Amino acid sequence: MPLVLFLFFISGFSALLYQVAWQRILAVFTGVDIYSVTIIVAAFMGGIGFGSLLSGYLADRTTRRRRLLLFALSELVIGAFAAISKWLYYDFLYMKHFLLAMDPATMTLVLFLSLLIPTFFMGMTLPLLSRALSDSVDGAARMIGALYGINTLGSAVGAFITGWVLFRLMGFENSLYVGAALNFLCAAGALYAVKLTSYSSEDVQ
Repeated sequence: MPLVLFLFFISGFSALLYQVAWQRILAVFTGVDIYSVTIIVAAFMGGIGFGSLLSGYLADRTTRRRRLLLFALSELVIGAFAAISKWLYYDFLYMKHFLLAMDPATMTLVLFLSLLIPTFFMGMTLPLLSRALSDSVDGAARMIGALYGINTLGSAVGAFITGWVLFRLMGFENSLYVGAALNFLCAAGALYAVKLTSYSSEDVQ
């Protein structure tokens, strides 16, 4: 339990690190106004919502070990995407395809598609972990509250540290690498938790 809470704190930290970093990088591509900022935030939250819906469906239909494995996979995908995100958002979109931002409809589509992969997998993490740690309805309510609380705390700390410390000391690209490393650490921790989890009859179905 303490290990998983620590992992979810780190996961929340990295998620807000990305939101702060990507919003600033994408602002170079889209411009800084209410419309572009709203689209970026909406795309971010929309992807998380879609991921959460699918994850809840999968979590109810698979075993505890597989839920932890899916969580580890989600963290790996998020970290891998973060490692290339500066290239995608700045070198590719802004430097080579900046004209896409000239049309509001095209810009909206580009933002949603470019943010869909990482935010989708971010949304998958909470349902997977909550179901992996509790199989009863009574326990699930308490577990979801604990996970959501620690994830929110990690997000708040991540948003503060990113803007006031990481960007100033390391810059955008290296800060993204820090986030990716944290996601990879979460994946490794989840795989370790899988190793500690005893096999049950449902795991061999």
